[in-house]
Amino acid sequence: MTEHTSGGTTADAWDRAGVPTPDALAATAEAAARAAGDYLAERFRDGGTVGDFHTDDVKAEADTAAERRVFDRIHEDFPNHSLHGEESTRPGDGPIEWVVDPLDGTNNYAIDYPSIATALAARTNDETLVACIYEPLVDDCYVAVRGDGATLNGDPLTTTARDRPLDRSTVSLVVGLPAVRDERLRAEADTVGDALGDRTKRVLETWSPCVDWGLLARGSIAGIVCAYPDPFEQEAGELLAAEAGVVSASRDGYYVGAVDEETLAALVDVVPAED
Repeated sequence: MTEHTSGGTTADAWDRAGVPTPDALAATAEAAARAAGDYLAERFRDGGTVGDFHTDDVKAEADTAAERRVFDRIHEDFPNHSLHGEESTRPGDGPIEWVVDPLDGTNNYAIDYPSIATALAARTNDETLVACIYEPLVDDCYVAVRGDGATLNGDPLTTTARDRPLDRSTVSLVVGLPAVRDERLRAEADTVGDALGDRTKRVLETWSPCVDWGLLARGSIAGIVCAYPDPFEQEAGELLAAEAGVVSASRDGYYVGAVDEETLAALVDVVPAED
């Protein structure tokens, strides 16, 4: 696996012609995430969470409505930026593409389980510059800027490892739709989950990965293992983790993040080796 250092090193990203300042992108990201999240929270509390259930996914009317609010808010500030949402795409000719998951945890939302988030990542040249994850039901907002750290509700956020061994720790397992829909990949992910269960106290599968990314960034869980994750949560989550100080490693189809190097090594050990 390829190991990654925490934080960013590409300050010159902001000097590229036409790229907005990091402060401008971060402000827009937070405003857009809150616009969607506030709507979702209101619908949740009013009982407007009906879902259309399919074999391996669920869609709610709120997904599309929340995404529209995100798109509209971004285009207020940057009308030419490209918007790539989980529900739809709006092309643009600007220097930034926004990757948006308007409702992370739709399955949870549809059954009134309070574990949801809205996630945005602003990207250029295959690099995520700014990320925002907003959990509206608890009003927690995470913002990360490449090379400039992460914040939680405006305060600096640095991952702090808890003083406990892995067998007393909790880790998150995120299985993306590519694995859910492929019998071989699903079996592989199940094997990884079993191995994690043998090494840890608890393995979370919350179906709201961005909530788990927040838990990792603040050190509440010891690590996260993502098997064939969906990009709509992964882009924002990886930058938040890196800027908060999470150490990580990746290989084709897998990402592993942890609060310290010892935990990272133990978690990497359960991931299938590259061919």
